[in-house]
Amino acid sequence: MLGSSRFVIGIHVLAILARAQGRTPVCSSFIAQSVNTNPVVIRRLMASMEQHALVKSLAGRKGGFVLARPPKDITLEEIFRALEGSELFRMHGREPSKDCPVGACIARVVSKPLKLAEQAMNSALARTTLSDVVADMPV
Repeated sequence: MLGSSRFVIGIHVLAILARAQGRTPVCSSFIAQSVNTNPVVIRRLMASMEQHALVKSLAGRKGGFVLARPPKDITLEEIFRALEGSELFRMHGREPSKDCPVGACIARVVSKPLKLAEQAMNSALARTTLSDVVADMPV
């Protein structure tokens, strides 16, 4: 499985918005500096998070991004799903060979432990909110 940084960057971005909450919207260039990436990358992430009601974009000269809900109401599980999709583990893109003893049964054999691992991860992420993340950061 190839690792993606979208989830961790999403947490980073939302933590910035949580700390700025109640003040001015935060622009993508400011966020991009903190993440050390291009503002276009941030805007793409924000589009996904806006579709999942995690952030709102505000247009205009003083526009930018704000949280769509209070940090205590946003879980890491929601952020993961918004940026990485619904499945942690994906099976083969093409059906393995049924003529091979391994290919014929690999999906059945690994599906249960992978499902249990996914459930454990989702449960852990669901117990942690954006408020929890921000509370562990120095002022």
